Amino acid sequence: MGAGSVSLRLRRAEPRDAAAIAAIHNQGIEDRSATFETEPRTPDDVRDRIADPSQPFWVAERDGDIVAWAGITRPDPRENVAGVGEYTIYVARQHRGQGSGRPLLEALCDDAAAHGYWKLIGRIFTTNESSLALARRCGFYDVGIHRRHGLLDGEWKDVLVVEKLLT
Repeated sequence: MGAGSVSLRLRRAEPRDAAAIAAIHNQGIEDRSATFETEPRTPDDVRDRIADPSQPFWVAERDGDIVAWAGITRPDPRENVAGVGEYTIYVARQHRGQGSGRPLLEALCDDAAAHGYWKLIGRIFTTNESSLALARRCGFYDVGIHRRHGLLDGEWKDVLVVEKLLT
């Protein structure tokens, strides 16, 4: 049975998922296509993030294996913008393009709205075509480009800011 024929299960992340989530995140760091981070994440880093119930964190499983994760952080601690979250989503290399990203991001958006978020934003490398396409398929729209937003391995990277107003 191929990966596409195994049903996808979406759920809130749990501490036991930390090693798998860190491994997927580290693939993204290694690929240099989705984050300015250069240091690998540890399961302890992930457990700390999962522990905050006010910041939704989800995983997608196929046949019991975690194939993707998505989470929200609050980019601004001020109370008057506490309903704005920044989303992140990573899919394991061998599972990219197999249909886990869209349902996972949609579930994250629904959970965010249920937790009082009114808007999600994302900052996506302008060269990351698959992440840009995913955001647009999930109802995010382009806000603008931050030029030379940061250096990665000595190269300036631009990021496109996207946002979605939640119902």
